[in-house]
Amino acid sequence: MFENIYNQIYYIGIQTMRYSKRFFKWLWALILKPIKMIGTLVFTVLILIDKFALKTFHESVTELKKLITDAQGVSDKIAEAKTESKGKFFKKIAGYVKKAYFRYKKAFLYVLNIALPVMSLVFLINVATAWSDTTFALEVNYNDKTIGYVQSEAVYKEARELAYDRLDVSATSSVVTDDGTEAELIGDADYKIKAVKLSQINNASEICDKLIENSDSKITNACGIYIDNNFVCAVKNETDALSVFDNILAEHETDEENAVVSFVEDIKYVQGLYPDNERTVKDASYLSEKLNSKKSEARYYTVQAGDTVSQIAQKFDMTSSQIFNLNPELKENIYIGQKILLSNEVNFLRVQITKTETRKVEVPYKTVEVKTDKLYVGDKKTITKGVNGVVEVTELVTYVDGVRVSTKEVSRTTISDPVDKKVQVGTKKNSYSSGAVVSGGGRLLWPTVGAYSISSGYGRRSFGDGWHAGIDIVRPGGSTGCTVVASEAGTVTFAGWYGSGGNTVIIKHSGGLSTMYCHMRNGSLRVYTGQRVVRGQAIGQIGATGYVTGAHLHYEVKVNGRNVNPMNYLKR
Repeated sequence: MFENIYNQIYYIGIQTMRYSKRFFKWLWALILKPIKMIGTLVFTVLILIDKFALKTFHESVTELKKLITDAQGVSDKIAEAKTESKGKFFKKIAGYVKKAYFRYKKAFLYVLNIALPVMSLVFLINVATAWSDTTFALEVNYNDKTIGYVQSEAVYKEARELAYDRLDVSATSSVVTDDGTEAELIGDADYKIKAVKLSQINNASEICDKLIENSDSKITNACGIYIDNNFVCAVKNETDALSVFDNILAEHETDEENAVVSFVEDIKYVQGLYPDNERTVKDASYLSEKLNSKKSEARYYTVQAGDTVSQIAQKFDMTSSQIFNLNPELKENIYIGQKILLSNEVNFLRVQITKTETRKVEVPYKTVEVKTDKLYVGDKKTITKGVNGVVEVTELVTYVDGVRVSTKEVSRTTISDPVDKKVQVGTKKNSYSSGAVVSGGGRLLWPTVGAYSISSGYGRRSFGDGWHAGIDIVRPGGSTGCTVVASEAGTVTFAGWYGSGGNTVIIKHSGGLSTMYCHMRNGSLRVYTGQRVVRGQAIGQIGATGYVTGAHLHYEVKVNGRNVNPMNYLKR
């Protein structure tokens, strides 16, 4: 079997090689044909050019030889003509030139046809090269001296401002001239439009150096430190200056890999000429002290939703007293968008740290209501508890001098989805819930069994002062023990001791209705808070607990939290 497989593979290999050779032979023939045609064409063109060039060269050499021979003869004749008069001499020269032109006209034409195009091409190349490196600029003349070339007048004005900074003088500074008049320390310049090379164009810093050179100050080469384009000082040793800035950043370095530490302000190092005096050129120690100092600048915080004075104070490592001292007009009741002064000074050089932070955030669940006729109108029952979801939020946070100033969300990853809270909402109608509770509807069950006398009605009392929010129901003989029942189905919201009300039960019904039962007998309560009760269910007994003068049931009815006359809703 293996021998048969080997033979088959060998046969396939032989056939593959055979057909591959045929294919490459065909492909080579296909490619070679156009190559041969192109080669033949190029060879033909070269032959033609070569023949023309050889012919032209041969004719030119022949004519040149004749010209040299004739020139030698003419030279001898011109030497003889010098002995004659000037008129005859120039006449002979003109005749020789005319003869030479007509005799060697063909050679002259060959020379002109070749030389003129070559000379024109060379001329055009030189012109293009010259103009590509040439531009129009303003020649700056200051104090009758050319100090450079600028592309616009704005460059000179910028240079003048730089010079004022370096000289540590204001733009209004002046000098007294020889005639006793005041003039600008650095005045305006005169300008001329000129074509110059691109390499001759100067920037503001270079023009600034020239202005300082022409001032009366002693100058030196130094490195100027500019913060937000404001001159701070110059240092002779740039390395020392850089080390000062590096040390400030090093103090704020963290172990967090993703943290980037930098300066808030824009810092520039400008190498150039500066007045060599104590006001301008400083050492590294002065620079370090300056950068670590404070500067006057008000810093405010804008009140956000949910902020309090104490929270703001804690956020910025302050006390509430400090905030109130800085803001005398401030009150405890702050409002969104209000500006609160935090400080009257800030660091001269501020450091910002940008890093990514990850935190978990809860996603609130939704409440879904499911209608059911197993519950009364106004009643609800939770069948599934809601669970908040959790997402992991990654943010790019920026701190300036330790204070969080900005936050930008980068990404968020869901850890767990929220679970909806499902609540059953009752649709079953009570005897009084066919609409709003109507006065005199008689929909509530009388709250006592065997006790129907009212000792004190609803409203202003006939004795003493005060308002009676319910009715007092007493048993014949004023004894205790009579059963108290729920006037309507509902949920017990309170069952226990209720201050002056003694043993009290409060039941919440649907439609915004609630009932209260007070002064019930000790140990008689038969319900508990949260219990669902039905209409007519026993909840206790008439007693004399709390602030009473005798045994009775104090009974109240409320609609939407407001007391109403129970007699308008009771049915006896």
